[in-house]
Amino acid sequence: MHDLLVIGGGPAGATCARRAAEMGLDVVLVEKEMFPREKPCGGALSPRVIDLLDVDISHLFQREYQGALLHTPSGKQTILTRDGFKGYLIQRQEFDNFLLKKADEAGVEVIQGSEIVAIEHLRKGIRALGVGESYKAHLLIGADGVNGITSKHLRIRDRWDPESIAVCIKAEAPMNSSQIEQVMTPDGRHNLSVLDLYFGMVEWGYGWCFPLRESLNIGIGCRMDKSHNLRDRWEKFISHIEKTKDCELEIVGETSARVPVGGLTGRYVARRSMLVGDAAGLVSPVSGEGISYAIESGILAADTASNAVRNKSSAYITEYEQRLKQGLLRELTVMRDLTRILYKSDANIELICTIADEDPVLKEYLTDILARVKPTTELWNQFSKRMLLHHPLKAIRLGLS
Repeated sequence: MHDLLVIGGGPAGATCARRAAEMGLDVVLVEKEMFPREKPCGGALSPRVIDLLDVDISHLFQREYQGALLHTPSGKQTILTRDGFKGYLIQRQEFDNFLLKKADEAGVEVIQGSEIVAIEHLRKGIRALGVGESYKAHLLIGADGVNGITSKHLRIRDRWDPESIAVCIKAEAPMNSSQIEQVMTPDGRHNLSVLDLYFGMVEWGYGWCFPLRESLNIGIGCRMDKSHNLRDRWEKFISHIEKTKDCELEIVGETSARVPVGGLTGRYVARRSMLVGDAAGLVSPVSGEGISYAIESGILAADTASNAVRNKSSAYITEYEQRLKQGLLRELTVMRDLTRILYKSDANIELICTIADEDPVLKEYLTDILARVKPTTELWNQFSKRMLLHHPLKAIRLGLS
């Protein structure tokens, strides 16, 4: 019997498994796909991800970015950045495959191409049943994403609430490096490498255009209950990029996916089990960014599992939920507050961008909040206080109090 069974080999599962193995646990990780595999994602790594990872991933960087260029519904442009800000763009299939290999190198027994179909509790452990195989362990980590079975079989969550799930369409447009430079800075008004974010293209969501090494990563996403016209919006969005950037796009590799948003599922642990990453809904409801939350929750779960095994008591897993509530879940609660303000109306989006242009301090706060540069709860308090002191009428219009 293993100490720890991890179901799912994405960033949350691979990070958790590797860290647990490095702390001396006997770990097996079971992944239903064969890596490298396609993963619909913008592929933007915030500074928080670089800080969390203790391995060198610089060889995976496709391009550096220094901020985000926000396109408002009216067509206005606002750049969110700050001195010294750096993020990086990667291809998710390469990034995820690297993290899984690092888990294997750390001593994790990595099993790919094996789908788990059922989970059952034993008198002194837990067993996951695959097709023709089973895996037993003292503890289990559910890292099998938004469509995984772990939460259902552990009776944590039968389905996602419509307001806690989003859907996105993503594709790439191949281009050479000089073309990318031209279309990403068409008017020469800024010399930063930025991520284009388009608001107003969909309700309760946005479109994106990110520059990779030899292609543009293009996508659009919104909350599931607002997605009835998403296919039409996607085609209009592609046309909008072609028109505004004066280019013709060859769209390849189109995929779609569901994304959990908000992290408020109610429970994150069950008997001898913990949920991490997307399986726990730990994704920003504002941006849909989940990589940093996945890695951080994987680290927390590994530390908790090590304590439980060392003390020979699965009761220690309650510490994981407590630490989530003290950290990540407080951040996500703040992000949900910001989401309700930002996506309430096009007028609110326009107003927030106007405020960012007028007040450089608030621009830095917004940059740090979206990129998770600093603890979000503290930043939101500072943002709200400055709004009320320096921009009271705008604060009232946004619903801040």
